[in-house]
Amino acid sequence: MLPNPRAGVTLLEMLIVVAIIATLASISFPSLISGLAGIRLSSSAGDVASFFTSSMNRVERREQAAAIVVEPAKNRIVVFTAISGDKPASELNLPPGILIDAQDSARYMIYPGGAFPRISLILKNEKGARRRISIDPVTAVPKIERVEVTP
Repeated sequence: MLPNPRAGVTLLEMLIVVAIIATLASISFPSLISGLAGIRLSSSAGDVASFFTSSMNRVERREQAAAIVVEPAKNRIVVFTAISGDKPASELNLPPGILIDAQDSARYMIYPGGAFPRISLILKNEKGARRRISIDPVTAVPKIERVEVTP
């Protein structure tokens, strides 16, 4: 049997398929971007909680006081020790699209053998979602929770 020379896809059929794919992509793209922003926010909240915990562990291990400085203007959190002086001993820069929801800088002192300070920090993404990272001063265990925004 010989192949039919007219078999194949017409230009009109191809345009219809491309239009359907473009419509589906345009409908699903905003939700995909929103989902990625939420994942980035959750990941950043976990990074901040780990940074606080590792800072406390460093103070206990090296037995030297430190200061955690939250800088919303620079979108970062830094730790200073007596040895590091004016240069941060460690630093956490938040990724683009994730912001510290505060106006002013805050400084928290950590002492070896002392209780961890009560720190509560809110991060937000470009979609308006927020996560609160709080440290329990008794157990020094970080807690991450979703913050509902009321209009």
